[in-house]
Amino acid sequence: MRRSGRFVGLWTLAVVATASSFVLYLALRSRAVELGYKLGRARAKQAQLRETRRVLQVEAVAYRNPERIEALAKGVLQLEEPPPQRIFVVGAPIEPVEGLQPKSNAPKAVASASASVSLMPPQPPAVPIVVLP
Repeated sequence: MRRSGRFVGLWTLAVVATASSFVLYLALRSRAVELGYKLGRARAKQAQLRETRRVLQVEAVAYRNPERIEALAKGVLQLEEPPPQRIFVVGAPIEPVEGLQPKSNAPKAVASASASVSLMPPQPPAVPIVVLP
């Protein structure tokens, strides 16, 4: 009798171990399938982002093209090339423009006994301005 009780105990232990390993296998297998689907979605997203990046790089190259910039400026923004009298180089001395008179309501320079005050604006720092043709 003792022998059959021992057999049943070992048999039960073997069945429980087998069932536990099968449940563990199923859990690991379902996790692997879940991760496979997640990986597939991530790869699809990566492919989409690569395509978007490629398209944006092509657009960036097109927007750097001077002819396209000029066409957009003239067509969409209704800009036109400034006349030479309106182009100033920052830091260069200001030259008077012929035909223009200074405004009569401009403040006058006042001289005192100790110092002379000039109402000329300070010269801006020398920074070149680039005007595209």
